[in-house]
Amino acid sequence: MLKNLTDFFKDSNQNGFGFLVVSVLFYLFVFFLIQFFQHKKRFYLFYCLYALVTGITLMKYVEGVFFSDFFHSPSGRSFVAWVHYPTQLFASMLFSFFVLDIMQLKNGHPKFVKWTYRAYLGVAPIYLILWGVQLMNPRSYLIDYFHGFFFLPMSLIVFVGGFYLVLKQDRIIKWYILSGMSALFVSYLVITLYSFKNSRANDETLYIFYLGVLLESLLFALAIGLEQKMVYKDKAHVQKKYIEQLEENQVIKESINRTLSDELLQTKAEIEGLSSEAQRERTEKLTMKMENRFAQLKLDALRSQMNPHFIFNALNSIKSYLIENDQEKAIYYLGRFSKLIRGILESSRKDLVTLKEELDIIEMYTEIESDRFKNNIEYIAEIDGGISPDAILIPSLILQPFVENSIWHGLTTKKGKKQLVIKVQETDEGGCLTVIVEDNGIGREASRLKNRQNPLKGQSLGLTIVQDRLDFFSKKYHEDFSYAIYDGKDEETGKALGTRVIVNLPKLTE
Repeated sequence: MLKNLTDFFKDSNQNGFGFLVVSVLFYLFVFFLIQFFQHKKRFYLFYCLYALVTGITLMKYVEGVFFSDFFHSPSGRSFVAWVHYPTQLFASMLFSFFVLDIMQLKNGHPKFVKWTYRAYLGVAPIYLILWGVQLMNPRSYLIDYFHGFFFLPMSLIVFVGGFYLVLKQDRIIKWYILSGMSALFVSYLVITLYSFKNSRANDETLYIFYLGVLLESLLFALAIGLEQKMVYKDKAHVQKKYIEQLEENQVIKESINRTLSDELLQTKAEIEGLSSEAQRERTEKLTMKMENRFAQLKLDALRSQMNPHFIFNALNSIKSYLIENDQEKAIYYLGRFSKLIRGILESSRKDLVTLKEELDIIEMYTEIESDRFKNNIEYIAEIDGGISPDAILIPSLILQPFVENSIWHGLTTKKGKKQLVIKVQETDEGGCLTVIVEDNGIGREASRLKNRQNPLKGQSLGLTIVQDRLDFFSKKYHEDFSYAIYDGKDEETGKALGTRVIVNLPKLTE
C-alpha cells in the first residue's frame, strides 16, 4: 500500500495531483486579492501574489490538462525561459514580506524588518540585470552563480532569522506560520538531498514540493483566517464598550429629567396648599428655592448634554484606529480614553474643580483629537508664576468647548505647523483670572465658509451651553463669568492668523 501511495505521488504531474495544487494556489490568489481590496491589509496582497507566482512556476510541470500543450510549444518554452528566474526572486521576496507583515515584526524588531526590505530591494535590481544578460546571451551563467552563491544564502538567512523572531512572538497564529514555514523548508531540503544523490532533481521528486506547498498554503490560510477573527473580536469588544457608555449617559439624562419633573410637581403642590397669609411669605421662599433648584438641575442637565457630546468625539479617535486595524494604538488610546472618562465623570459631579484638573482633562482630550486627525497639534499650557493650579477653582469642563472649536474648526484643515496655547493670567487687581485659548488655525470666517459647503455638518451646541453655565455662575456668586472671541489677522495682508478666546473668571479658592 505504501508503494502504491509513493507511486501515486511520483506520478503527480500526470494523475491530477499537481493540477490540484496549482488550482488551489490560483484559488488562494483570487480569494486573498478580494480580501485585500476589502480590508486594505498588506499581508493579503503579499500572500495572494506569492500564491500566483508559485502557481505560475508549477504550471509547466503539469501534464494532461488544457494548458499543457502551451508549455510544449515554442512560445511556452520561451515563456518558461523568461519567467524562470523572476518567479524565484519574487516568490522569496513576497514570502518573506508576508511573514514579516502578518506577524507585525516591525513593532518589536524594526531593525531586522528594515534590513530585510533593504536587502531584497537592493538585490532585486542586480538579479534582474543578470537575468537580462542571460536572456541576451544564453551562454552566460552569471545569474546562476549569483543565484546560488549569493541570493539563496541571503534568503536562507532571512528565513532562519524570521523563523526565530516568529517563535519569540506571543501570538496564537505563530504556530500556523511556523508550521507552514517548516513544511516548505523541509520540502526544499528533501529535494536538495535528492538532487545531491542523483546529481540533479527530476520530475519524480517534484511531488515533495507539491506536498510542502499544499501544506504551507493551508496553514497560512488558517493563520490569516484566525488573524481576521481576532480583529473582528477586538472590534466587537470596543463597540460593546461604546454602546454601554452611551446607554449609561442616557440613563443619567433621564434620571435628571425625572428629578426635575418631580421637584416641580412637589413645589406646585406645596404652593397650592398654603393659606393666604402664609402663602405670600412661603411663596417667596419656595419660589427662591425653586429657582435655585431649577438652576442647579438645569446645570446638571447641561452637563448630561455635554458629556455624551464630549465622549462621542473622543470615541471617534479610537474608532479610526480600529478601521485602520492598528490594534496597538487602539489599545493605548482606549487606556487614555478610560482615564479621560473617569476625569470627566468626576468633574461632572462638581460645580467647581481645580485649574490643574481642568487642564489635565484638556491635555488628554487634545492628545486624542490631535492623533485622530493626524494633525500633530502642539499643545502649550502657560500659567503665571503667582497662580497655584492646585488651589484655584474654576467651573468644571468650561474650557473644553473652546478647545474643541479650535481643533475642529481652526486646526484640522490648516496646513503647516498647528499650535494650541492656553494661558492663565492674573489681572492687575489680583482678584480675577483671565484664561486665553488661542490657536493659529484658519480663522472663523474660513471655517464658516467650509461649513456652508458641507450641509451635512452638525451644529455644535458647545458655546450655547457655556454661555448658559457662565450666566448661572454669575448669578450664584455675584461675580463676572464671561468670555469673548477675537479673530487674529495680519494687518498688511488681511490673512487670518487664528482665533483667540478670552475667558474672565473670578479668583475662587478652597
